[in-house]
Amino acid sequence: MNKSRFILFFLISFLTLFSTSCLSIAKDVKSWIEVSNIEDVQGNYHFLNEDQIKIYLPEAFKKYSRAGYEKLLDSLASKKDYELEIKRLESLRNMEGNFHIFFDEETRSTYTINTMPYMPIHKGDAQYILGMISMNNEKISRTTDLEFTKITAKYTTNNGIQIFKAIHKIENTKKLITSFNSSYIVSANKKTIYVQLLTGFDVNFDPFLQKMIL
Repeated sequence: MNKSRFILFFLISFLTLFSTSCLSIAKDVKSWIEVSNIEDVQGNYHFLNEDQIKIYLPEAFKKYSRAGYEKLLDSLASKKDYELEIKRLESLRNMEGNFHIFFDEETRSTYTINTMPYMPIHKGDAQYILGMISMNNEKISRTTDLEFTKITAKYTTNNGIQIFKAIHKIENTKKLITSFNSSYIVSANKKTIYVQLLTGFDVNFDPFLQKMIL
């Protein structure tokens, strides 16, 4: 693994630590949460003009500018949680490439996507990323009220598309809040993207990801 890839993968694993929800997440809203296969998917395409990428999201998700999202957070989160979420977003924005934010007010779910320099992903790379995520999660658990549980971790490659997926449950034992972080790294057509979906429920987001056009 070359130096640039090592640095990038370490940064990605580090960012996972900030993926706890700062919002009071709705748990009883049903819509896209119940989708289980690509045939049932209903939503809208969003064109990321700078990178010539189309992402497909549930209809409830709206795109926000940085200022617009920060204003929304200010109305929904406590001061401390607002500062933590801003720190997470700053880390994501500092990655090389373009950064986009989408938010669903009904379920209070946040979807972020980073477009990055192209980097093919191999099975060994996926194992390395997961190892770094696990190591950092264990480290953060020792000094906070957060407990991390791996729900799934998977690497697939098909027709030139490489996908790394990891889903973790994050429990705040002090606040009694549970959130789920779904992370995806996708490489195809000489493009690489990094997606984080933060929700208050475990959801199969794969059908929406499969409709993405890189």
